[in-house]
Amino acid sequence: MSESTARHALQTPRLVLEPTTPEHAREAWPYLDDERMWEFFPDLRPKTLDDLRALYRRWERGSPFPNRNETWENWLCRSRETGLLLGATQATIVANDTAHIAYGIYVVHRRNGYAREAAHATIEHLQHVHGVRRVLAEMDVRNVASVAVAESLGFRHVETRLGVRRGYGPATGEFVYELCLTRA
Repeated sequence: MSESTARHALQTPRLVLEPTTPEHAREAWPYLDDERMWEFFPDLRPKTLDDLRALYRRWERGSPFPNRNETWENWLCRSRETGLLLGATQATIVANDTAHIAYGIYVVHRRNGYAREAAHATIEHLQHVHGVRRVLAEMDVRNVASVAVAESLGFRHVETRLGVRRGYGPATGEFVYELCLTRA
């Protein structure tokens, strides 16, 4: 896949999803410095602006695992109306036409439908650009908002994993949701 295919902006009626770069770190930091953003995975919280910049630098390079057949794409969601950053969406494309997605909206911008809109654009991109036919979303069992977003997009619950930690703070549980896409 060419760099131009892997890294381009996506648009929705209200959002522009910009490929994440280290230059975004300063603008995103005030939102990500809010501990409420890390309720379900506190161990992943960047401790400083420089940590966030380094994370975005790694994301910009793609998958940090060169021996794996996967592609990472990360976008920051910006309001087309106000220009403010609102959150982020991510996709990890793995072999066999499968991708994993994640989405998160900054606390002050939640409950406006942005997560659903950004996730939908990400799924459309995965289907039409990468030929993905199966999308998975994993979320903490306590994350009622993420469950609602997944279900509103047509995902179905396929697994519950108990005692999951994987760097996400105390062991809890994790739901796995699946969306099967038709051929374009």
